[in-house]
Amino acid sequence: MIELVSVTKVYGEGPSSVRALDAVNLKLQAGEMTAVMGPSGSGKTTLLNIIGCLDSATEGEYYLDGKNVAGFDLKAKAQLRNEAFGFVFQSFNLLPDKTVLDNVMLPLRYSRVPRRQWKQKAAVALEKMGLADLAQRRPDQLSGGQQQRVAIARALVNDPQVILADEPTGNLDSSTGREIVEVLKSLAEERGKVVVVVTHDGMVASHAKRLLQMVDGRIIDDSTLDSSSVVFSHPNPSGVIW
Repeated sequence: MIELVSVTKVYGEGPSSVRALDAVNLKLQAGEMTAVMGPSGSGKTTLLNIIGCLDSATEGEYYLDGKNVAGFDLKAKAQLRNEAFGFVFQSFNLLPDKTVLDNVMLPLRYSRVPRRQWKQKAAVALEKMGLADLAQRRPDQLSGGQQQRVAIARALVNDPQVILADEPTGNLDSSTGREIVEVLKSLAEERGKVVVVVTHDGMVASHAKRLLQMVDGRIIDDSTLDSSSVVFSHPNPSGVIW
């Protein structure tokens, strides 16, 4: 479904330039949750941003369902970003002055979905996250776990093919974090989504089907995990699966 071919991202020019991604090759399939780990500055978030069309590669090719996304103009990328991708962030990014229902409806404002269907689609997304009874509350009236579930409902409201999550459990306690990871995992395994999770947390990574380890803008290891694998929160460079 997703294929990156020799994707490189360079920020700046000359001696002060930074090579955030260095000739990355990667394929991602539907029904698979992939965790991405590595030290700060290793290129994890840059990789996520390029996959989600939030940024563009300096070199290389990016294919989504066989289409070369690298050749899309800004308008086409914006439309693709809204329809094909759902984003989940560490800080939830909910609008504090809007209700839960209004927050979930936000992506629909930039979609081709008729306005008369917005509330119904948002309500369905909330129901799937077990939050139907909280639709009229505001974010500050919710727990951290509830806010992240709202953020996931918002990411799902357009029924995207791909869910991209950047440190989705970073602001949550361990118990709530496990609940959120199970939700993301079920989106891949039960609903056939491509799910990519950037994380520093070994617990999160251990729930994934696949683990990518990054250093200096390169993928240095690409492993398939099984239920007996344990991923440490601070992996050593020689491998984190024990």
